[in-house]
Amino acid sequence: MALVQGIHLLAHGDKAHARDIAVDIQAHQRLLVGPGSVDGAGAYAWHAHLLPPNLHQEPQVLFVIDDFRIIEVRRRRDGVSRGYFRIPGTIGDYVFITVIEFRNLW
Repeated sequence: MALVQGIHLLAHGDKAHARDIAVDIQAHQRLLVGPGSVDGAGAYAWHAHLLPPNLHQEPQVLFVIDDFRIIEVRRRRDGVSRGYFRIPGTIGDYVFITVIEFRNLW
């Protein structure tokens, strides 16, 4: 078992809404499983070291999670990782993480 560092982007870039979401994430150490994903229900996050440069300024939470709790998202044609993963869960429920820090909330 190993810990994986992930970055979950908050509120589609809306910093005011991201600050509100951050309060809940910090208090409960959890992410909400939202609707509408092609790759399955779950909370999605980038591997921290693979976050694309164009997303570095987005509001985000850096966290750790046990590697056995994630599912790597891969390209269908060749199985290569897309650089992000899914924490499986039921839409409308929460998945639990350990927060390291929040970034770009202001």
